[in-house]
Amino acid sequence: MDIKIRIIRSIDYLSVADDGRVEFEESKKRLREVAGVKRPPADYDILLDFRRTQWVLSTTEIFSLANVLINDPDSHRDKIALLALPGVNFEKAYFMELCSKSKGVDVQTFTNYEDAIHWFYNDR
Repeated sequence: MDIKIRIIRSIDYLSVADDGRVEFEESKKRLREVAGVKRPPADYDILLDFRRTQWVLSTTEIFSLANVLINDPDSHRDKIALLALPGVNFEKAYFMELCSKSKGVDVQTFTNYEDAIHWFYNDR
């Protein structure tokens, strides 16, 4: 079965001020543009890759960015994978609790690229 996956790296949309702070509203706007939210319906799943992010983001901040796509069904087909580095500030259980309120979107988190890609092919 053919699967289309759009990989979006955080460096492609994160907006950072001169003082090093992440500008979340601008970053959300840029994420919408990068994901092509304005071109519905999307026929691909999305992998948000946070592994090479230089800025320390909390679980809540990562969720606020991912939520831009979670809340817009025209931005993806069925699944959104979040790829983050293990440890530091990311709490998978808390992230999944935040996502549980989002109905109709299959969201999973991973610390391994291969596991994330394999997940897209499961249950098809």
